[in-house]
Amino acid sequence: MIQTTEDRILDEVVAILVDVIGEDFLLDVEVTSETSFNDDLAVESIEFVALAERLREKYGDRVDFVAFVGEMDLEEIVSMTVGRLVSHIHQCINPQETAAIQSGGEIDG
Repeated sequence: MIQTTEDRILDEVVAILVDVIGEDFLLDVEVTSETSFNDDLAVESIEFVALAERLREKYGDRVDFVAFVGEMDLEEIVSMTVGRLVSHIHQCINPQETAAIQSGGEIDG
């Protein structure tokens, strides 16, 4: 089975979450695109800070988690899912692919 870019990013985000939150906590939770940071993972603000740092280490300045969250209102932050973060990362690291998909066009490259 071929893994899509978003599937690979999801796997990377899950690995980062294991480091940030702790493997013991995530044993009882299957992290999917629909998993919410607040309700399902109960991520604390300090863990969001650690997540932002780990994302910067992994993806560099292309993925600015702080700016991404800063553009949301409180309700959006509280309801944010892992899938929304994965989509944001995908858009940041694959801007041409994302633009082509959104416009229904071909991907250059």
